Amino acid sequence: MSVVVSLVGVMGCLSPAGAADTENGERAEDSRMDEILVTPQGRVADEVTNAPAVVETRTAEELKRINLVDSSDVFRNMPDVYVRKLYPGTTNRPLAIRSNPASMTARSLVLVDGIRISDFTNSSNSNGPKWQMVAPDEIERIDLIYGPFSAAQSGNSLGGTALISTRMPEKREASVEAGYTYQHAKEYKTSEDMHGYNAHASFGDKAGPLSFMLWYDRLETRVQPITYMTSPVSAGKAASGSAAGGFLSDTDPKGQQRYIFGSTGTTYVINDTAKLKLAYELPDESQLRFNFVFWDATQDTDSPDSYLRDANGNTIYSGTFDVNGRSYTLSPSAFYYQKSHKQDMLYALSYTRNPDKGVKLTASLSYYDIYKDQTRKSSTAPPLAEHGGAGTVGDNGGGWYTADLKVSHDLNWLGTHTVAGGYHYDQYMVDSETWNASNWKSDIRTTLSKGEKGKTSTHALFLEDSWNITPQWTLYLGGRYEWWDGFDGSKSTDTGSGRVTTRLPDQGYHDFSPKFAITYKPTPDWSLRYSLGIANRYPTVGELFYGGINSSGIITNPNPDLKPEQVLAHDFTIIRDLWGHGEARLSFFQNEVKDAIYSQTNYYTNVTNYQNVDEVRTRGVEVSVDLRRLPLEGLGFSANAAWADARILKNDTVPDSVGKQFPRVPKWRTKFTLDYAPTERWFVAFSGNYASKPYNSLDNSDTRGGYGGLDDYLIFDTRASYKVNENLTASFGVDNLTDVLYHESHPYARRTFYASMKYTF
Repeated sequence: MSVVVSLVGVMGCLSPAGAADTENGERAEDSRMDEILVTPQGRVADEVTNAPAVVETRTAEELKRINLVDSSDVFRNMPDVYVRKLYPGTTNRPLAIRSNPASMTARSLVLVDGIRISDFTNSSNSNGPKWQMVAPDEIERIDLIYGPFSAAQSGNSLGGTALISTRMPEKREASVEAGYTYQHAKEYKTSEDMHGYNAHASFGDKAGPLSFMLWYDRLETRVQPITYMTSPVSAGKAASGSAAGGFLSDTDPKGQQRYIFGSTGTTYVINDTAKLKLAYELPDESQLRFNFVFWDATQDTDSPDSYLRDANGNTIYSGTFDVNGRSYTLSPSAFYYQKSHKQDMLYALSYTRNPDKGVKLTASLSYYDIYKDQTRKSSTAPPLAEHGGAGTVGDNGGGWYTADLKVSHDLNWLGTHTVAGGYHYDQYMVDSETWNASNWKSDIRTTLSKGEKGKTSTHALFLEDSWNITPQWTLYLGGRYEWWDGFDGSKSTDTGSGRVTTRLPDQGYHDFSPKFAITYKPTPDWSLRYSLGIANRYPTVGELFYGGINSSGIITNPNPDLKPEQVLAHDFTIIRDLWGHGEARLSFFQNEVKDAIYSQTNYYTNVTNYQNVDEVRTRGVEVSVDLRRLPLEGLGFSANAAWADARILKNDTVPDSVGKQFPRVPKWRTKFTLDYAPTERWFVAFSGNYASKPYNSLDNSDTRGGYGGLDDYLIFDTRASYKVNENLTASFGVDNLTDVLYHESHPYARRTFYASMKYTF
């Protein structure tokens, strides 16, 4: 099957036609292209080679051109891809592929060595992939498959699927790296220096059939405030007589005047991760792998920053005060202290059999354990609240299990068939509690404010055939049948007469998802492909069961009757190999989604929760060009642009949204990268990233940006690296070079400097 492969780094670009030419020796002078041909191996090679869709690839060499603090950074220059990362170390880093909203995280699927790290316990900004389970230094390559056109992947691939492949050592190796980051955060009256430090060490070896790799990573940084205390000017009441100063004013995203009273202050972040990988080569061209990852993270929001001052110059954190002759009130919990502690573990076992001829087989089991997720927060006013007092304690648990089996075999009959089939199972679990506490800092709990539980599970069977009919024609046919259930949903709360628990009804669906693609190569340099697929994206635990419960046991605002999202996806892609030195791609796509799951307020009942938007249609165009071997030796250039029109066609619960743009989908995303590597010892890279302003509301009434809204932006990044000697490499980079202030509801980091030293043994 045809594959679109765009390589933006120094190793170059290659279309399927270009690959064939290189194998035939017509371009043998480019040894770097030969290196590309030998990777990837095993499961990733099979999925990418036969993918009936657009595939963008990045190699380890290319990733060196990016300022990488964590693995989510590797996607930043890919076409029509967006990662919402407000600051280093954040646990909220959703991935959006092909003009989907970043907040709809259940529409992107991420696998590391075939193991799922996507968090489908909910679909929100807080449920991005668990990027901490993979380190940038261990990544061998990334293959990003656009759209739900593969029968091997679930409906969570509605936007796309990211396949991350990591390497195992071929001999003894070790490395240590130390880095430093700096930004000066400034917005409203906040103006502070933010320093960060990160360290990474790894050691690996191979002895006969056994190889292993062990690495440890630590990030320690202070990050900018992302939440500000605001109030509409219109919310003021009759004056109380206690005047306050120090406030600021501006215009909110909907054009209304508001006051800014302060920020939550900076947060101190520490992330520690350790990973062990074992691989054992068996004599029948097969391999066993075992992965264990432990992640420990703390965040301490310890410096609430009120701008308000009374007549004596004292800081006002709560209470009633006057601003410009009108009275406003801040609750005692408006400015707060908060400490969070998270510990996650991943266990994964996989088996791969990948002979040159015969049956290929992959099997894997994994368990992601959210072992600890505790957040303690004050509810009384600073500064006394810093030492304890009333507050809340949140305890979240859960995780997910997965099991996968895939078998494939090549058959010769009227051409060459690659036939594959398999089975998938997953179960996601949530057990969440929020407690009232008499002392938030010492974790002294009193009564259960709200308890939430729920599970989802999916069984799936798939079958696919990639049929190379002639050297010019390839046909792909596939189908996936899924059985999904949402069950064991319940809510609890403590009342004066004891604990009240109410159960939610179970839900279940089963669906068939057919797939089709046809590829035509009129010449070795051209490839045309049309892909068609139906996919079903099932609700998550959070979308089904989250909500409230009152003292009578009455549950408010869950929606266990949610229907799955069903998409009919189209893609037409044209690929042109550029004289063996690059590639150009033009893609037209359309996604027709019925029953899109989105949080909205019902026009008739005034209930806000996850609801089905009847019909949303997204039409888009992607253009990508990559060039190597420009007139100046070592100079490379890539650029891509994506245009999308995501429109609500029907929404009976919110009629005013019909005809409007779907929230958080910008019309335009454009990116470019220019890199120069005249020798093997050093390189420089410069890139730009533009996104037009999307809307944040269903009625598109938020025409302005700023805090609380969504901005358009144009940012530039740069990076340089110098190999001091065979073992030591020094790097320096800057993100957001022009120090742009921009928001996706919350502010992004300002101009950020990176410096690192890496020593390999």
